[in-house]
Amino acid sequence: MCGALAGGFLITYFASFTDRVLFGGVGFLVVFIVALITGERIRRVIEGYYVYMKGGAEDGSVFYNEAGQTIQLYFSRRKRIIYVPAETKWHEVMPAWAKGKKNFITDRIRKQTGRHWSFEETEKREHVMSQTD
Repeated sequence: MCGALAGGFLITYFASFTDRVLFGGVGFLVVFIVALITGERIRRVIEGYYVYMKGGAEDGSVFYNEAGQTIQLYFSRRKRIIYVPAETKWHEVMPAWAKGKKNFITDRIRKQTGRHWSFEETEKREHVMSQTD
């Protein structure tokens, strides 16, 4: 509300209509971006987790963070597959807090990554990332 009042106050000092429109557009864009970032941060606090992907054109890692604890899963961007360790491998490589939560965690990752990604269980060493506690 204060931002809108300040914006309205400042806009009266611009002489031309073009300057007013430009300032208004930039101001709206800034408010919109701040609202998006704030909304995402609030969602993370309410839901207690977040998911993000990091990597190159070929492959990378999906990071799942829950209450400050993180695990990584390997993905192939070309195939649009996220590789999930098979049950025995999951218990072998995952930190203690994640050992009994495989379905719960993968459901949350699926919810955040969208329907264009598929999940494949694997035992392959090159597709299973080592984790830290």
